[in-house]
Formats: sequence, C-alpha cells, structure tokens
Amino acid sequence: MTSPAPAATPVPPPAPSGTPRWVWVLLILLTAALVAVTAGLLAHAGGASIPNAILTGGAAFAGATGLLLGLAHFGAGGRG
Repeated sequence: MTSPAPAATPVPPPAPSGTPRWVWVLLILLTAALVAVTAGLLAHAGGASIPNAILTGGAAFAGATGLLLGLAHFGAGGRG
C-alpha cells in the first residue's frame, strides 16, 4: 500500500525586484531641480537679470531631465 502524494502547496508570486519606478522618477526630478537652481543662481551671480536667470534654470532643468531619463532608460537595458 502506498501513501497518497502530499498536496501541492501554492507558491507565492515572486517579489518585484529592484527599485520602484516612482523612486527613480523622484530622484531624477530632484536632481534636475538642484541643477536648475544652481544654474539660475550662477546666471544671476554672473550678471543676468532675474527673468533671464529663471530661463537659464528652466533650460538646465529640461536638459538635465532629458539626460537623466535617457541614462535611466539605458541603464535599465532599454533598446533604442
């Protein structure tokens, strides 16, 4: 006489690996904001008017965001 096979226990789904996407987006935006503030302050210290310093900071924010998002995409193994 053979004993019955043990009942299969359900296997829980694997935990997601890596850092959540929102953390990376937050880190990218905070870094870009730091770059923007630094660029704006340097532009103003260099003699630019307040509106021109704000425009310089905005351009630095956009450039840093694009660059960092591209690097994150590349680092995640994304294809062109």
